[in-house]
Amino acid sequence: MENALIITPERADQRSLQNPTSGRVIHNPRLRRWTRIGEWILLALLIAYLGVRTLPRAWRTLNTDFPNYYLTARLIREHYDTSRIYEWVWVQRQKDHHEIDQRIVGMIPITPFSTLIVWPLTSIPVLSAKHFWLVLNLGLLFGTLAILRALTHLPWRRIALSAALSAPMQANFLLGQYYILLLFLLTLSCWLYVRQQRFLAGVLIGLASGLKIFPILYLVYFVRKKDVKAIAGTFVGGMSTAVVSLLVFGWQLNRTYLTQVLPAALRGEGIGSYSLKAASLSTLLHRLFLYEPQMNPHPAADAPWLYAVLLPLIQMAMIAPALLLAVPDGRCPRRDRLEWSAILLVTLAISTSPASYLFTLLILPVCLIWDALEQQGGRISVAVFLSLYFVAGILGGSDHGGDGWSALFNVPRLYALILLCAFIYLLLIKQKPHRNLKLDLSWIAALGVIMTLSIVANLRHQQGLYADYQWRIDTPKDLYMAARPIAEGDTTLFIAFMHDGYHSAVNHFDSVQFSASSQDDHLAMTSTGTERWIEQTGNASVVMSLNEDKGSIREAESPVVSIDGRWLAFLREDHGRARVWLHALDRPGDADQPLTPADLNVFEMAFLPTGSLIFSAVSEGAPQLFVTDQSRNIRPLGIHEARYPSGSPDGHWLAYSQLDRGSWNLWLHNMDTGKAHRLTRASCNNIEPTWTADSRTLIYSSDCGRSLWLTALCKRRIFP
Repeated sequence: MENALIITPERADQRSLQNPTSGRVIHNPRLRRWTRIGEWILLALLIAYLGVRTLPRAWRTLNTDFPNYYLTARLIREHYDTSRIYEWVWVQRQKDHHEIDQRIVGMIPITPFSTLIVWPLTSIPVLSAKHFWLVLNLGLLFGTLAILRALTHLPWRRIALSAALSAPMQANFLLGQYYILLLFLLTLSCWLYVRQQRFLAGVLIGLASGLKIFPILYLVYFVRKKDVKAIAGTFVGGMSTAVVSLLVFGWQLNRTYLTQVLPAALRGEGIGSYSLKAASLSTLLHRLFLYEPQMNPHPAADAPWLYAVLLPLIQMAMIAPALLLAVPDGRCPRRDRLEWSAILLVTLAISTSPASYLFTLLILPVCLIWDALEQQGGRISVAVFLSLYFVAGILGGSDHGGDGWSALFNVPRLYALILLCAFIYLLLIKQKPHRNLKLDLSWIAALGVIMTLSIVANLRHQQGLYADYQWRIDTPKDLYMAARPIAEGDTTLFIAFMHDGYHSAVNHFDSVQFSASSQDDHLAMTSTGTERWIEQTGNASVVMSLNEDKGSIREAESPVVSIDGRWLAFLREDHGRARVWLHALDRPGDADQPLTPADLNVFEMAFLPTGSLIFSAVSEGAPQLFVTDQSRNIRPLGIHEARYPSGSPDGHWLAYSQLDRGSWNLWLHNMDTGKAHRLTRASCNNIEPTWTADSRTLIYSSDCGRSLWLTALCKRRIFP
């Protein structure tokens, strides 16, 4: 049997020096010796860099990613309501309350299930948990290399060298990401697959898909292979992660992921839609063809339809060869390894969220392809292939000078990945497997239908998507998110999410002023017209007046003031569930009083001119709107799947957002007649409306044409 052969490093080295045309071994002991010495020296240098620079830095600092997983898992351990962890401001508040020393956190586009892996570590401080995580990752890396040694004929030094050459692996350690764990699962699954343990291989693919969604493409590969056992295993593994996620997080959060987060991520709108640093196909096409006032004011052509067509077309052009070159019913271990590599390579190449650490996974296909090239004796091919691998890892993309068509020159990693895919396709074609033309034609037709449906879905998604550009309030380009607007005369107050945290901000005639940088975040703001109150976070949220003699309210968040300026309402949270409390501004000595019961989890609120309070809340199921007075008489308005209420100062209109097919759109409710009509109609989120003093204009937050929930501000005249 092929996999039972024992190949010594010396024999492997001889094969690597075969003549590429004759296949005869070139007996050049000196060249062979110097090659080995060079490989050992390079390996030693790279391991030294890992041990002296990367691992110590990873040990001392949290950086960006590990706290995202840790925080969510810790909230689960502490029995928090986690239904809102995908909301940027909400999860930032929880991070501040738990005193995690990381400036910014966010869960998009992470799956809920993936956070549970670090759950056993959440009983200790976050940096100590990262220490355990790093040790575990080192163990997983050694385990992965051992499996790769069993999968290939490569000597140990070359397997280790393939890992040491991976700059993304260094980033994975530094940031505390999951991709070494994912690499281990995919490598073990491949090892099981070539040894005919197809069901177990499928189970691991299903589990890996629960951590990161893209390994699910292997399910299509199993269908192509007509491998019923692997298909069944994938369903078992995938359903196991889904059941665990539902039991732990509940339906609402998982619904948010499935209907909002996942579709946005697949469209390239998860995070960093226009950032060429990601060097992905979707970000390149965003920069070339999608105009956005702040993020991309100078595209090569303002042609959204081209993005809608080209993204599925190019993705399918890259995926189709990997599937069509797979041999149905084939059971050849050598070819299975190459097919496995092709699926993983093309998955990485078409990814819409390709952070640098994602390409840690290249270690698996690189070892498998390197082994195949060594057996063919192609020294030049090996050199070219490893050069592309190194470029794909070390080079990403750049936003510098990336306007217009010049964006094409700013994504070298994307081109290296495309060439790697071409490399593996040529290897598969060279083997000339027996083809079933009838089967191939049916697959080509099926893939064509899928591509057409994707194009139609993209074109439909773009309907109304850019309509609010005409109402955008101009803000600086380096502002990630402008949210929670408040109208104060001709001035708009809002919360600004920037690279150093969250700031209170003031926009006056297109001039924006931000609060000074500090370790505390400003997460909400309100105004009486003459006095401003902000929520400042630390180990607890504090609502404070910018007028220092007014004092502050501890354990208070999301303040709103009544129209007459007499009352300040705020939320007070207990394990992620919030109640409305009332503070008398004209009687500061009075004790604050709760207005809502503990069984209602309140999200947002606003005062009506009558002094009543309208709020969105959930007991079980989806949020809906309620009204309460100061006597705690609560009645539902019968408006379901609704949030972000705002009553007009004249008392005639209620603006709010309602969820429909995964998007929050604005509605207007006539308080006199009870009739409602839809104000916006787009496959994006229009939220947080607030009225100007004349009750004719709305200011609201919109992520249309941007990344999911990284909103900009719009100011729209509703009534003449």
